[in-house]
Amino acid sequence: MAVPKRKTTPSKRNMRRSHHSAGTQSFAEDKKSGELRRPHHMDLSTGMYRGKQIILKKVKKEESAETSPSVASDEANKTIEAPK
Repeated sequence: MAVPKRKTTPSKRNMRRSHHSAGTQSFAEDKKSGELRRPHHMDLSTGMYRGKQIILKKVKKEESAETSPSVASDEANKTIEAPK
């Protein structure tokens, strides 16, 4: 079994770990809303991805009291899958 002859110095250890740091995240500005979002991810405020509605916005409690509860809860939980 291979055993190191000498202890690795902190300098050599830290030089080896220099590439382990987390990189900076890139963000792209959304064309319609102007908010920042990550590339290739959906816009969390609108639920849009590549011009298609992926997730419908949840209905607030005040609005759901005016409409029938079964219809509002069905629309809030509905997701649309993107075509492949």
